[in-house]
Amino acid sequence: MIRLTIQRKVFLASFALATSMAVLLTLVMRWNLGDGFERYTSAAELAGLDGVVSNIEAEYARHGNWDFVRAAPEQSWRRLSRPSSGNAPERHLPERAGGFSPGLPPPPFGQGPGATRPPWDGRPLPPDVERRPAGEANAAATPPQGSPGRPPPGDILRIGQRLALLDADGQWLAGKAQASGVGAATPIAYQGKVVGKLTLQAVPSSGRALDAAFLASQTENMLFAGLAALGFSLLAAWLLARHLLAPIGDLERAARQIADGSLDARIDVRNEDELGQLAASFNAMAVRLGRVEESRRAWIAESSHELRTPLAVLRAEIEAMQDGVRRPDAATLVRLHKQVQQLAKLVDDLRLTLDREAGGSEMEQRLLMPVAILEETVAAFRERYLDANIRLDTARLVDLGWWVRGDAGRLTQVFTNLLENSLRYTDAGGQLAIAAQACKQQLLLDFDDTAPGPPPAALPRLFERFFRAEASRSRAFGGSGLGLSICKTLVEAHGGRISATPAKLGGLHICVELPLEIA
Repeated sequence: MIRLTIQRKVFLASFALATSMAVLLTLVMRWNLGDGFERYTSAAELAGLDGVVSNIEAEYARHGNWDFVRAAPEQSWRRLSRPSSGNAPERHLPERAGGFSPGLPPPPFGQGPGATRPPWDGRPLPPDVERRPAGEANAAATPPQGSPGRPPPGDILRIGQRLALLDADGQWLAGKAQASGVGAATPIAYQGKVVGKLTLQAVPSSGRALDAAFLASQTENMLFAGLAALGFSLLAAWLLARHLLAPIGDLERAARQIADGSLDARIDVRNEDELGQLAASFNAMAVRLGRVEESRRAWIAESSHELRTPLAVLRAEIEAMQDGVRRPDAATLVRLHKQVQQLAKLVDDLRLTLDREAGGSEMEQRLLMPVAILEETVAAFRERYLDANIRLDTARLVDLGWWVRGDAGRLTQVFTNLLENSLRYTDAGGQLAIAAQACKQQLLLDFDDTAPGPPPAALPRLFERFFRAEASRSRAFGGSGLGLSICKTLVEAHGGRISATPAKLGGLHICVELPLEIA
């Protein structure tokens, strides 16, 4: 069984659509050609009846209406069908056997009034003419006026049997044809107003061998054109399917490479359409996956390094006691307990930063006043800031009774990490300015410290795990590189956000945004 790939489906759908359109257009053109050809021949025949039209218009102008026609349709029609002598030669519909038809040239030899048919020469005769002696041929060839199914002599195209006169409302007035099947019509005007029309019924093209041959020739040409169109549509469908699905093939190959662990696989963006956007999105995904993989490896390496230090201290202390170098006295146990606490804190911090939604289910959700919590945290740090010769500026930390919904303990942890970060990385003699303000249902808490500040290129990565911008903010100060990452996790768990920008004081500016609640 043939496997229908997307390329084959696109090809078959495009080819089927093109084929159906070509067939439909061919049929419509064939129908339109036949119908239009009949209308054209009827219009050409009717164009030779200008004299009859002039005669009808003159009679209408003399009477002022069509009542004279309605009173005696047949007699009036015989008079109206004669062309006016001033506008055209004497050509009119037959009134008697042997008359001429309007709009036609004089009859051929042997068919005029009083003409005698030449002896039969052995060629096939029309089916309505019997093979009679030469003396009787003329009588057989000239049927009486009004014989059913036979045109008068000279009216070969049966124009007289296809003419009709209609009034302005399209109602039949006179003539041998009814108003149906009209192939062409010409208006009858009086004082600039159309008062009627002269119509001519179309002769079906199938009834004339020359017309049928012409239509067959045109149909054959249209068939050849349709076949050529199908060939071009086949080529166009193949090229279109190949062009559209080439990027999908590239996408499939790149996806397999990424699945095999090659995260540097990329797709060439060939255009700017939807497939080009898909290729660009795939490349962006590959770049992000590469960064995630690098972050994962860095996180494992940093976690191992951070855990190694307290574990190494614990191992050294325990081995020293086992070897008798140290005695398991109270001081030794205090050191061991301190290392265990540091190790437990590091493990808790790592767990907290694994998921950006961490703590959401464990946090208390109640109304609280964050500025008051921040003021309490600042009060606990004032003595340490004095010892480090760093001034705490809280002049703009004003509590106007703002409320937020969250966990007081988690917010205290956020404020503690931020104050600890500024205390650890601000040079002596500097300051930390803390301010609070409300803007668009958001509470903004700003922390601005003095130099040194991280380089601008490092600002977007400050909230990553274990990231340290420079040596001035290094592990030598005792930090694990998880403080700001924990702040980001907890602030987002409260529905807010945290950002870092260069401070006007020369250091780092941290802005914490929390959604306000109406108490």
